[in-house]
Order: sequence, then C-alpha cells, then structure tokens
Amino acid sequence: MWEGSTDKDNQRSTIDEDRCTCNVSSRRDFFRKAGILGLGALAGQILQEGPALAEGAKYGSSPAKSPGVAGSTDNKDPAPVIIPDVSIFMRSQDPVLVGVSNSEVMEIKLKDVLKFHGYCVGGVCFSFRAAQEAFKILCGTELPVRQSFKIRTSHHCCQAGALAYITGARTDFGAERSTGDMVLIPKEMKKIIFIHKKTGKQVTLRPLFDPHDTFKPLFRGVKKNHSMALKVQQALNNAVQEYLNAPTERLFQIEKT
Repeated sequence: MWEGSTDKDNQRSTIDEDRCTCNVSSRRDFFRKAGILGLGALAGQILQEGPALAEGAKYGSSPAKSPGVAGSTDNKDPAPVIIPDVSIFMRSQDPVLVGVSNSEVMEIKLKDVLKFHGYCVGGVCFSFRAAQEAFKILCGTELPVRQSFKIRTSHHCCQAGALAYITGARTDFGAERSTGDMVLIPKEMKKIIFIHKKTGKQVTLRPLFDPHDTFKPLFRGVKKNHSMALKVQQALNNAVQEYLNAPTERLFQIEKT
C-alpha cells in the first residue's frame, strides 16, 4: 500500500501482480513442455527410422526414401540441382574400438561426399558409381572395409577427392596405414584401379569419357558469365541421373584381375 491509495487501488494492483506472475509461469510451462515434446518427437523419429537404416545396412544400400533431395538442406527453398539420396555402406572397426561410434557400419551419403569437394557433383557422382561397381566385384555381398583399398586413378581433381573420401585412401595425409594408398597416375592412362590390400584382388575400370572434360569449361564460363547458370544446372542434373543410373557399359569397361 502506498500513501494516498484506496482499497480499490490496492485490490487492482494485487490482481495485476497475480496476472503478471501467471503469465511468466505460463511462458515457463510452455517452453518446458515444448522442449519435452521436441525431445519426444526426435526420439520417436529415431525409433521409427532406426530399423530401416539397419535393414538397409545389411545389403550395403540406402533404405527406401524419396527419389532425391535438393542440394539445399532447406526443403522450402530447394536448390536447382537435385542430389539423390543414395549411400554406400562400409565397415570400419576403429571408430567402435576408440569409442566414437557404437556401430562398425558407416553410411557414406552422396551429399556428404559432395561436401568434401565442394560443387562438382558431376565428377563426384561418376566416382561414386565407380566405387559401387568396384565394391560389387571385390567384396560381393560383404560390406567393403574402409581403408582396405589402394586406388590408382588417372581421373584427378574432384573424382580423386571423392574416391579418397569414400575409401579412406590417402596420398600424403590421413591415417598412417592409408597414406600412399591414393596414387594419381597420368591422365593419358585413362583408368581407375581398385586394389584390395588384404586379398590382392583388383579391378580396373576404364571410363569411356571424363566428366572433367565436360564441366571444366562450363564452370569456368559461368564464373565469367552468370547468364550461363541455367545451362550449367541442366547439365549437372542430366549428368547426375546418367552417372548414377545408366547401364554400366555406358560408363566403364571393366577388367577383373
């Protein structure tokens, strides 16, 4: 109560204070409930998708999902070039031994490989498909073991980078046992060789073309002339679908040793 106030004034002040306290309490309850519901929804999603991921891992392929996701992670504003939601499953014991993972199965998504190099999705898709074909021959139905392959490739730049990311093979950096496993051979040799370090088996893929020859001039051109952007995007969309889905004989000649 303050000097000169009436009983009615004091009653109104008490009501206002109670209303303010109630509002603060309501906001706190709202945020607390929202946080609980959010965690619950996330847990539900993990429980729902977990079995599908495990089932897909058994066969070294992605679980069934939508045909593709946009290059942008924001579905409300998708990027013009569509990055298919495809994966290569591999096995690696080391992350489990040192405690950074609970599973030996590693899922390597195409969009993750693309992040390693940047933007050349044409070359990345080409190497992604090359790895898929090589693993079928060298590993059969078993999951390929990461860092167990040597790579000899005449396709440099983004394509070599993609193979390094997928297989764990490195030139002069990385884990000691994989250093030197990635060797860039002269471009004139026009081949990609996968060597299984444990068995000595190898497969040679002789690409029927080099995506770099197509996209190098396009990338250089669009940086100088932005009006070429639509042409480049269309070329990339076409290449992504072709490199991932075309019959093998349209992309490579394969030699087993």
